[in-house]
Amino acid sequence: MSKRTIIIIACIVILLSAPALLRKHSVTLDSDGKVMAVAKRPFAMPWNDNEYGVYAGNSRVFSLWGDIFDAPLFIYPFADGKRYLCIDDDDTSVLVFIVDLRGPTTNSSGSFGWPPDDYTRTYMARRATDVVIDTKGSVRLPSFEEVQEVSSNLVRLSLRQFKAASFPSIDFGVYRDYWPKEALLSQLETNRHSVWP
Repeated sequence: MSKRTIIIIACIVILLSAPALLRKHSVTLDSDGKVMAVAKRPFAMPWNDNEYGVYAGNSRVFSLWGDIFDAPLFIYPFADGKRYLCIDDDDTSVLVFIVDLRGPTTNSSGSFGWPPDDYTRTYMARRATDVVIDTKGSVRLPSFEEVQEVSSNLVRLSLRQFKAASFPSIDFGVYRDYWPKEALLSQLETNRHSVWP
């Protein structure tokens, strides 16, 4: 083989492996500048069923299911280190829910009244329990106060901070695209009446 052929083959291999090698594999979850956890997505390509693990220290506290059409977009850790608000692209809907590690008494998905629409609340509560895998806590819908806290913190993030705190919706390694911050904020509206994006 000539030197030129070897270079062409090497370039093709690099180009084909770039989407896997250069993908964003982890997101640091911090609250007020303090690292609370790390969310990691597997090395496997997105067309497979994947688990997005959330680790506090060396311990996995929960995982979220994902594939090419379904994946977490944003995970917000609360300052207590025991609650995580997740915004998840569930193919045809966008779910917002809390993984609560404080104890079994908090597993009350409809008790906080958010969102105000019964269908949206019931749908999100049911689907959220299907998306969360292997948690050491409970899955529930957020309260109005929790939604407002996340919204106010999300608004303050610069574009660079927002991208660092989010998983991309499209990730080819060399090219990444994120849901717009405004689209995520619309999913956190206190008067949300639809599960659809």
